Amino acid sequence: MNESDASIRNQLIDSFNQYAEGIDTQNWELVRQCFADQVTLDYGDLSASLGAEGSPVNADAWVEAVKAVISGFDITRHTITNHRFDLQSDPVCARAYLVADHVIFSDPESRLVLPEDVVTLVGEYTNHYELQNGDWRIVRSRLAGDWTAGNATLLETAVERASKRNQA
Repeated sequence: MNESDASIRNQLIDSFNQYAEGIDTQNWELVRQCFADQVTLDYGDLSASLGAEGSPVNADAWVEAVKAVISGFDITRHTITNHRFDLQSDPVCARAYLVADHVIFSDPESRLVLPEDVVTLVGEYTNHYELQNGDWRIVRSRLAGDWTAGNATLLETAVERASKRNQA
């Protein structure tokens, strides 16, 4: 691997980290900066709600769709690891494993996570990046879920909570 390849790999890892940090801190501008203006998505039902599968969508609309779920949780923690790259592909391809905990506390004062308070998604991201104005931006992204553990009904609860918060 040459120095240029190492630099690209580091920038792509930084993009994954920026995405995870943006989601977990609900810094939607940070999340938005990861994506090109138009992005093709495959995140199952979440991305399907934005239009036809395989068609580019507006990245601002995508971030709003993510926000409509994530902002309903008390806390999330996205861990993205085992990065693998194909720097020869066009666009550049980067894959990484995901373990993401999503929590709604039964008792927010105790900050103790009970089994019914958490849903965990385990899967793999496949992102395709293009260099745009000096920054690597995601132009295509897929999240393949391998399994979910915990209280899956929390996803519906989070959407309801986020909707109420946005109406207030």
